[in-house]
This record gives sequence, C-alpha cells and structure tokens, in this order.
Amino acid sequence: MCDRSTSVLDVLHVFRYFRPDFTGEGLYLEKLARHLARQQIRTDVAVECTHSPVVAQPIDDIRRVRYFGLGSGEPRRFPAGMVLWFATQAHRYEIVHFHAFVDRSFLFHLIARLSGCRVVQSCTLDDGLAAVIEAYRPLYRPLLRRLCRLIDVVIAISPRLHADNLAVLPAGRTRLIPQGVDVGCAAPDNDRTRCRARWGFGNDDVVLLFLGGMCARKDVGFLIDNHAAVAAGHGRVKLLLIGPQLEEGYLASLHHAIARSPCANDIILEGYMDDPTPAYAAADMFVFASRDEGFGNVLIEAMERALPVVSHHIIGVTDTFIEDSVTGYLFRTAAEYQRVVRSLVVDAARRRSMGQAARAAVLSRFNLRVIATRYADVYRTLVAEQHGTGGGQQP
Repeated sequence: MCDRSTSVLDVLHVFRYFRPDFTGEGLYLEKLARHLARQQIRTDVAVECTHSPVVAQPIDDIRRVRYFGLGSGEPRRFPAGMVLWFATQAHRYEIVHFHAFVDRSFLFHLIARLSGCRVVQSCTLDDGLAAVIEAYRPLYRPLLRRLCRLIDVVIAISPRLHADNLAVLPAGRTRLIPQGVDVGCAAPDNDRTRCRARWGFGNDDVVLLFLGGMCARKDVGFLIDNHAAVAAGHGRVKLLLIGPQLEEGYLASLHHAIARSPCANDIILEGYMDDPTPAYAAADMFVFASRDEGFGNVLIEAMERALPVVSHHIIGVTDTFIEDSVTGYLFRTAAEYQRVVRSLVVDAARRRSMGQAARAAVLSRFNLRVIATRYADVYRTLVAEQHGTGGGQQP
C-alpha cells in the first residue's frame, strides 16, 4: 500500500477569475503552489470566465489553467462547456478546492462529491457560510444549510470568517488558516536607493506606499484626500499608489482627486506591478484604508519587509495580526489616520523600530512554507479518510 503522506495528490482549484484578470486570491495560489509542489501536491486551475484575452503562459508549479466562458464577463450561470468538462474530468482529482464561493448553486460541489472527490471551500472576503446563506431568500436558506454539507472542510483566512463558518458547520469541518508570505531578507540600503530613484524620490523624502486593487472598497481616495493634512509642515512626504483598476471609472476618479489636491505633485499613481519588490524597498511605511477585507495579505507582505503599517481597523481581521502601536497603527477616523501617520513621518527611529517589530511578528506566524503545510495536511487528511487509512495529520 502506498504511503499517502508522501504520495502525489492532484488538486483542482476552481476560480471565477484568474490571470490575466487581477485576482488577489489567484496570485496567492501561485505563491502557495510552489510550496505545495515540494510536498507532492500538484495544482491545476479551472476558471469560470475572463474579461481579458487569454495569453498562454506557464505559471510556475501550476500544471494547467483551463478557461471557460471566454469574454463572457459575469455570466449568470456556468458556461455549458465548463459543466461538461467538470462532469467528465473531476474524477481525475482527489480534491476539488473552490475559492471565494465561485459556485453558489452548489452544482459543482455536488458533481465533485458524486465523482468521488473531497471538497474544500475557501472563504476569503465576505463569503463566510452564514453570510452566503443570508444572501438567499429566507425560503431557500434551510436548503442552503443542507447543501453546505457537501463541503468536507471549509477554510477561513480570518477569525471573523471562521466564526461565520462555525455558525453553519461543526468545528471538525472548519479550519482557520491565515494567509502567509514568502520569508526573505529585507532589501539592503543600496537596493533602496536604486528603487527610490525609479520614482524620483530623494534621500530625505518620506514615502507612503499603498499596493492593491483600485476599487471603492479599498478606499484609495481616502489616502489621496488626507495626504495634504499628513504632509503639512513636515517637508517632503510622497504617496505612491500601485495596483490595477478593478472597477470601471475608478482610476479616473483617483486622477480627479489628485488634481484637486494641493500635494498633487507628491502623489504618484501607477498600474499593476507583477513584482512589487521595488515599491516595498522604496517605501518608509505602508498605508491601507480598505473598509472590508478577508485578510489583507499586502499588509503582512509590507510587515515582512520591515515596514510599519497604518491600517483601517477591521474588527476580526486587521486587529488579529497588527498589534496597535507596536507593529503598526490601526485607525478608525481620518483624524486618527492623520495623527499616526504624522507621528511616523517625523520619527525615523520609530519607523525603524516598529518595522522591525512588524517583521518579527510575521516571521513567527505567517511563513508561507508553514501555511502551505497546513493546506497539505487538510488535503492528505481528507484523502486518508476517503480511503479509510486514518493517515494524515490533523491541522
């Protein structure tokens, strides 16, 4: 009999969007897949639809990406070709892992179970099971609770989402697995100088960085609107905003906000960067005004690079990994944001000490290699239960 702790497992991940469209969850899987591959877990991806022309390009440690409903935008139902493909191919996988509740009809969950697969569901933003059920008409909610039983294990990335899942499924079928980052070395000073020169920043500039999708939920406009107050009387303070547009017209609204700002020349708005390392290296702190997150992976990426973070306080999310006034600051109002950012602008020593504390916190809790092992344990435990071997390690 083969050893299921070391045998190869095939896992199919199902997304609504993936590359070339921007999706933070998809980019995160690309990083996670590298570590899963080292544990003999092979990753395939099926994508419901795409807004963009698909250009074939290999993605490290993801074997195949299959797209359906090309150019369909946001279909009201799954493309027929995807249903047919899934019904005939799901049996090839030990695990089907759904992301961000791509299938609220539970059709694909049912097909996966009938095909002999174990089903994993990730909740990553506002899609905890209880919240998903509440989105349906009251008449259908009892049925939805029963359909949730098709899920073998539901994974939440924050305590808030985990609590939501526990309201629907028992603790034995729920997991809290936070997101993680690849742990490396902070950029040396010579890299910092070169990276700052890329945007024309001088040695005396204090650079505030935001990185993420450009949309109303992220509230990037808040950072622009408050920059003049943050910079007033404190010399050269720059704001670097990097990320793709996620909502039509949102970038135009940001350009208008910059044009109205008395600090327009100190605000730089740039598009998506596949490798944001130069931006992190150029920055002195990371600022984040998002009103709703499942986790906020860019925050721990910034912390790992020894940047102090100033984040909107999202209960059960950002307060679970940012220790206020130690590894960063949590704010609720514009006045609080202005106050704490100004305190960091004028105190370079405080920025350095807080950044080092932030990095230490990430190294101890959010190493992606360790996080990947927890996913691997979930997969292997489910397969072992399926085959009655009792193997695997309970996460």
